[in-house]
Amino acid sequence: AAFLGVTISEAWWLGPSLLRLLPNLTAAMAHEPTDARWIWLMLEPVTAQVIGDIGFHGPLHADATVEIGYSLVPSARGFGYTTEAATAVVGWAFAHTQIAEIIAQIAPENAASLRVATKLGMHEVPLLSASYRYFSVARGEAAAGTVAS
Repeated sequence: AAFLGVTISEAWWLGPSLLRLLPNLTAAMAHEPTDARWIWLMLEPVTAQVIGDIGFHGPLHADATVEIGYSLVPSARGFGYTTEAATAVVGWAFAHTQIAEIIAQIAPENAASLRVATKLGMHEVPLLSASYRYFSVARGEAAAGTVAS
């Protein structure tokens, strides 16, 4: 936090965050910078408080597919932070990596994440799963303007 000049939300620190995993993630990224486990922090713009994280589950699959994931503290939900961050991360990934397709696995009851996928221009992929709904957006779709950059 001191290095970045931010504060960390107690809800993010104590919640299901990546904070406890950051040392391992940074070591893995230093060892293999082309890996797809990039993680970004979401900051509340006025307070510069860490309110969430977003990134890709890694490593990059053999078919150049990667899964996006994110977490946001409850008090920051409903303000568009995840949509804004996801749009930026997807645009960055297609512009600066060899990723061909980005997928998302979303629990059917997670209405907010379902809305984010829709806003990203992701389409539902009909996979049989009782636990998750699957969404996808491909590089060509993003290049055609389906995903905001």
